[in-house]
Amino acid sequence: MFLARFLVKMAANNAVLNRLEQKGAEADQVIEYLKQQVALLKEKAILQASLREEKKLRVENAKLKKEIEGLKQELIQAEIRNGVKQIAIPPGTTVSTASFSGDVPQPTAVTSCPDSKDQTKGEDEEKKKKEKVEKKGEKKEKKQQPAAGSSDAKPVDVSCLDLRVGRIITAKKHPDADALYVEEVDVGEASPRTVVSGLVKHVPLDQMQNRMAILLCNLKPAKMRGVVSQAMVMCASSPEKVEILAPPPGAVPGDRITFEGFPGGPEKELNPKKKIWEQIQPDLHTNDQCVATYKGVPFEVKGKGVCRAETMANSGIK
Repeated sequence: MFLARFLVKMAANNAVLNRLEQKGAEADQVIEYLKQQVALLKEKAILQASLREEKKLRVENAKLKKEIEGLKQELIQAEIRNGVKQIAIPPGTTVSTASFSGDVPQPTAVTSCPDSKDQTKGEDEEKKKKEKVEKKGEKKEKKQQPAAGSSDAKPVDVSCLDLRVGRIITAKKHPDADALYVEEVDVGEASPRTVVSGLVKHVPLDQMQNRMAILLCNLKPAKMRGVVSQAMVMCASSPEKVEILAPPPGAVPGDRITFEGFPGGPEKELNPKKKIWEQIQPDLHTNDQCVATYKGVPFEVKGKGVCRAETMANSGIK
């Protein structure tokens, strides 16, 4: 009997708890809904405030435009009374209604003095046109000058090369390159020049000592494995063999190599960018008698004879 009463009481309590939970859930939904409504009201209030502000600004803007228009008309009338000519603005041209500098309104109508301003403006435009024409003329002249001067410029041929007789005083192996010799060469100057040559595989070291040769002396000095080379030993060359060109008997260090039909002095230093040596070298050969030539004209030391290779005929020279 007691157990039955207890169970009935427990069932009643469970029903009450279920109803309380249901009411709590409904209360949460109401609170969320109220929050949303508050947020909407805030947004609406902000929007209404901005609309009011916008309306107020539009009214003030209209007042300012009206005041500016009135000031503009007053200024134009004052200019007309003072004899300032008014120039009509073509239809479709957009102009600012007003501009301010130091809180002083400026006229939008374009004004000019009757004579002096128009005249000055016209003179300025004429000056600008003349300057443009003169500049164009100068540019054309500058472009034409190189073209005209090119006919008088020194032709690129063997006369550009400073080829001299030289004597290899000493030669030794390059300290950092097995295929190179470092030579001290007398070319008729106050002191010998240092020359680096890739002749180790072709000429024994003992044959390099105190040897006469032909040197190209106006190449730009170049560093070869840490040693600056100040000239180049001229050689007959093929893929299999290389021979140093020899000057004629009786030639001395400093004697110039000349070419009949190619007068003129050599360049002080060949400009690597102009590729002068690269243009001339393909026309350097030995003939069938081993004489060194440029386009068939022998390498010659005036009054002493021609330069030649020891055995290499019809070979390139470099």
